[in-house]
Amino acid sequence: LLERLRADKELQQKELAQRDALLERQRAEQAQLQAEQERQRANKLAEQLRALGINPDAIDD
Repeated sequence: LLERLRADKELQQKELAQRDALLERQRAEQAQLQAEQERQRANKLAEQLRALGINPDAIDD
């Protein structure tokens, strides 16, 4: 019985570790997606500024 309890505990720990790893991967993917969306938005805004004759690279932060 004690051996079975230990095995169950080990299995639970492995499952938790797998879930944690999956959540971390999902967070990383979400961060990458958000960064890509921000880059696309910045590029679109830069195009709009250029269309207005404004050089976006010359604008100070």
